[in-house]
Amino acid sequence: MVEKQVIERIQEAIDFIEEHLEDKIYVEDIAKIAFMSLSSFYSIFSLILGTTVKDYVRKRRLSLAAYFLVYTNLSILNIAVKFGYEGYEPFSRAFKKLFGVSPKKYREFRKYIDVFPKIQLKYGNSLGGENMVDKEMNKESVLQQIHNTSNGYILDVDIDKFEGINKIYGYDIGDKVLIEVPRRIKEVLEELNLPSQVIRISNDEFVVIVKHQPIEFIEMLSQKILDAMKPKFQFGDISFDVSVSIGITNFTISSADDEIINKVKDAMLLAKKEGRNRFKVI
Repeated sequence: MVEKQVIERIQEAIDFIEEHLEDKIYVEDIAKIAFMSLSSFYSIFSLILGTTVKDYVRKRRLSLAAYFLVYTNLSILNIAVKFGYEGYEPFSRAFKKLFGVSPKKYREFRKYIDVFPKIQLKYGNSLGGENMVDKEMNKESVLQQIHNTSNGYILDVDIDKFEGINKIYGYDIGDKVLIEVPRRIKEVLEELNLPSQVIRISNDEFVVIVKHQPIEFIEMLSQKILDAMKPKFQFGDISFDVSVSIGITNFTISSADDEIINKVKDAMLLAKKEGRNRFKVI
């Protein structure tokens, strides 16, 4: 079985999970969809996605539960049951462990960001000819927003040294950073009365699309995002600094999709190369 077939089978497993997030899911059934033994499926899924299948299901369910908390009038108990929890208490514990606040508090904030979206695997070749797998998140959502406007700017906000945060403090704290960074960005957008969304597009990378604004405004916005990261990130007794690097490029109605995505990523990488904790416009 060649590597591309493995990726396709894992993607079929992901699609199956997405279709059954409100149902009882057995890992044995997911492994059958991927035509793999249970042990092989566990190891290959974790190797490709960087997380266990159970953790992926848990985060996806809690992410959708967060959406329902903000955008529906369903009771917290009904939402808990909808996503497989036996009652309010186990749901509240799991939700607070991931998001850092109770479901009730999250509903009061009314600031939903899809921090744990569905992963779309893309198999291809690097410039050197080596086979590689991209884990795309929300790419279609980003392109749709770009297509719906005649001109604007796209910001690629990448968390600096995120892998180090995971290694030093653990993945649970890393998940909380993935929640806190876009929350701070969202507060900046609201302060400036911008309706833009914060969209996660990869492991530690977020996109913001701003329409019909001059470059001076975009640079001011970017600096405010950098400044918003300056207060220490505090999770219980753990406190540390986090910074981001921001790539910026403009687009018009005639811009090619791949050109926009590649250009803004290049800008972000240049910001990192020049020392991180800054923005770069190209």
